[in-house]
Amino acid sequence: MSQYILLVFAWLLFGVVHSLLAAGAVKRVAMRLMKRYYTYYRVLYSLLATAMLAWVLHTHFSITDPILWRPPLIEEIIAGILVIAGVAIMLVCIRKYFFYLSGIDALLEKSAPAVLQLDGMHQYVRHPLYFGTLLFAWAVFLGYPYMNNLVSCICITLYTWIGMWFEEKKLLLEYGDVYRDYRARVPALLPKLF
Repeated sequence: MSQYILLVFAWLLFGVVHSLLAAGAVKRVAMRLMKRYYTYYRVLYSLLATAMLAWVLHTHFSITDPILWRPPLIEEIIAGILVIAGVAIMLVCIRKYFFYLSGIDALLEKSAPAVLQLDGMHQYVRHPLYFGTLLFAWAVFLGYPYMNNLVSCICITLYTWIGMWFEEKKLLLEYGDVYRDYRARVPALLPKLF
């Protein structure tokens, strides 16, 4: 049981640090402290987040436990298809925003202005990266129903919902009525099929 508590703690610590470093107040303090080097804040943030995620994944995969049920072949096939779909969605999002999200644009001395994305996958779901991540995580659990996968899926889902709530507030402040109208038309995570 202690291994699952450690896994939950790892996800919790990752989520808290990740969210704090993304918070506007923390960024303003960093801007004052780092002065002209603030352009590298996102690079440092990305490196720290990557290192912490590696630790979380190490904690996750160091747990050996029995399978909760033996999935039938059809469940494994569906899980495989959903894993591929989740990875594809995440890769499209990451590719589109890689330079900005990673902070590499600061190293290349180029930056794109912040623009509200309404096209592509954003016309079906407001948070396609979150959708792809959740699809991937739960599909892995469906194909490999181990307790560590279930614990991680629950932690990822909770963190996604909490993070999405804060991000929605930030987007409303930044884009006002334009985002309010967009939010009224487009679902947050689950695309409308019809």
